[in-house]
Amino acid sequence: PPPQAPHVIYQTGKKPDEPCSITSSLNYFPENEPGEVNVTSPPRSPPSNLTVVTVEFGCPSFVILDWEKPDNDTTEYEVISTAKGPDGEQVSVLTTNQTHTAVENLRPESSYEFTVKPKNELGVGPVSEPVSFNTESADPRVSENVSGKDAIWTQFPFTTDAHSDCHGKQFVKRTWYRKFVGVQLCNSLRYKIYLSDTLNGEPPPGAAASFRAPLSPSCRFHRAGKFYNIGDQSGFGEDHCQFVDSFLDGRTGRQLRADLLPPRQGYYRALRQEPVDFGQIGRHSHISYVSWYECGIPIPGKWL
Repeated sequence: PPPQAPHVIYQTGKKPDEPCSITSSLNYFPENEPGEVNVTSPPRSPPSNLTVVTVEFGCPSFVILDWEKPDNDTTEYEVISTAKGPDGEQVSVLTTNQTHTAVENLRPESSYEFTVKPKNELGVGPVSEPVSFNTESADPRVSENVSGKDAIWTQFPFTTDAHSDCHGKQFVKRTWYRKFVGVQLCNSLRYKIYLSDTLNGEPPPGAAASFRAPLSPSCRFHRAGKFYNIGDQSGFGEDHCQFVDSFLDGRTGRQLRADLLPPRQGYYRALRQEPVDFGQIGRHSHISYVSWYECGIPIPGKWL
């Protein structure tokens, strides 16, 4: 088996009840500005000193890999992550032009192997020596750990009443009180959360059985299929992390008073555990909304 990876733990000052943040963790790694490179051959040397960086306890869903550039002919890298488990091997491949990257949607208490391959327009260079790493256990303060079950998020495109800094993949799932939650990713730990009464048409093929529960009798046809912002009457959406099954009060995007936000239709509530109402949020409603959330829950929670 490959050797255990050199492992560095960054002390970021995260409090135990704060959600993990990939975005904040990556701030410790300066971005390299790629310059003009006149390559004459494929990279000749493998990347070296491949190191796994984690943050304080309770963030097992991602690691940051860091390595040294092998030569001036390298312009980008393929990062190959392999999960070894009872169901065989799963492989994820990322491409980056930096000498670090976050590997996301890792499972707690699982074994992974990482390698990095240098590339340029003329070809691929030799791969780095593989290193292995075992993730820590999940933090019970974040959510209930349902052992052995896959995440229940289903990738499914939907339309939104946009107010979002996140423009990545979209996922949906059924909530505990017969609404659909839609998320659009910035990354697996930062996303915009929306709600809808129904999906646009039938549930997607292979959707979890929970999608097929009967819709609420109060479902209003004019909102069918569209996902709406969630407003907060008493804060800035910190407790909306409940919609993605997080026990934590989350971090949220820029927190503006309602009168500084455009008026729009949306769901809203004041407190965790309350049902939501539908109506105007923003502007004169005294109900604010935000552009992203960090809740400590990785979405989708598995490699696709």
